[in-house]
Amino acid sequence: MDGLTLIGVSHRRGGADALEAYDRAYATDPVDARLAALGVRAFLTLQTCNRLDVVCVRPPGLPLTRLRSALTADDAPRRPYAYAGEAAFEHLARVAASLDSLNPGEDQVMRQVRDALAEARAAGRVDGTLSFAVDAALRVARSVRREVALAPRDTSLFSLARSEIEAVLAGAGDHPRALVLGAGEMASLAVRSLAAHRALQLTVVNRDETRARELAREHGAAHRSLADVARAPLDAELLVSAIGGGRRVGARWLDRMPSLRLAVDLGIPRTIDTEAARMRGVRVLDVDGLRSAGETRRRELEARLGEAERVLRAGVEAEMRAWAERSLAPSIRALQGWLESTLEGALPPAEARQLARRLAFVPVKGLRAVAREHGVAAARTFLAETGLDRPWEVSET
Repeated sequence: MDGLTLIGVSHRRGGADALEAYDRAYATDPVDARLAALGVRAFLTLQTCNRLDVVCVRPPGLPLTRLRSALTADDAPRRPYAYAGEAAFEHLARVAASLDSLNPGEDQVMRQVRDALAEARAAGRVDGTLSFAVDAALRVARSVRREVALAPRDTSLFSLARSEIEAVLAGAGDHPRALVLGAGEMASLAVRSLAAHRALQLTVVNRDETRARELAREHGAAHRSLADVARAPLDAELLVSAIGGGRRVGARWLDRMPSLRLAVDLGIPRTIDTEAARMRGVRVLDVDGLRSAGETRRRELEARLGEAERVLRAGVEAEMRAWAERSLAPSIRALQGWLESTLEGALPPAEARQLARRLAFVPVKGLRAVAREHGVAAARTFLAETGLDRPWEVSET
């Protein structure tokens, strides 16, 4: 899979500080501008609360080190990881299958990958290599999820806070209250989970009050606009923040929530002032705080994760074989065409065609083996050296 490259940073390999540093850097100097300066035309960006990955196709002659340097944030606590070729594809498949997630088995990752590809296609930033890589990674991810049960439906980052949330709600009396800020994907998962608590007084808050109303109506909750609540916050024992845009829940907001005991911050950048919360006796669980719970789940799922890795590797190998077959198809036609044209003067056309395909069997088998072991480029080198890299007319009958 020549040129395929994945460069990024994730919570598991950098933490919230690294994710925030890259978010700031790309806000001032966007990914598309950085890549355009290097001649990279095919790419997509996968940004979630867990990761910020750039998947692209490097043009010939662009070194991986130069691309990695161009995507490195100056003030980041660490450089981004970088994968190329089959390793990039395998990591993309692992991400799509949620095996690299903070909470293994979260089921929204595949949708996020599909959405990132759709956005890139709409912007005209997808070529054949990138399209095949993402579609194939999703096929592998579906196989993993179909064959290995890692988590129940709607498992998410928010699920890692479940035990602490239940403890807070259990100690809040007969009618505990919860406030969810946001109406996007993460907020929706949180609302769906909290709505299972029948006695909970749940309120959805969002900048776009229409979206808050729709989400609240779906789950029997109340709703308010973010601007309204920012002026006069509603009191609650639990606050879940899943908003973006760098907004912060600070001291003034917290002072108007005297009953607040737990705040779950799902934002990147983080949105809750942890020091102000600590001074008011409020425990904050952000993505860093949820990491230990995620590692505990990993240990509990060790056997299943091992099986998932086996399924993933088998899927990756199958897709790489399919890619080699697809990439070698023009070369195989060229070889058959050369043999057929060579035999045409000595044999009738039908016999020449049949014999050409029989004679091509052995070298084609060898080409496929070379492609599997050393990459498609190595197989193409053989054909170029023999002069068989130019098009040949091959009969379809």
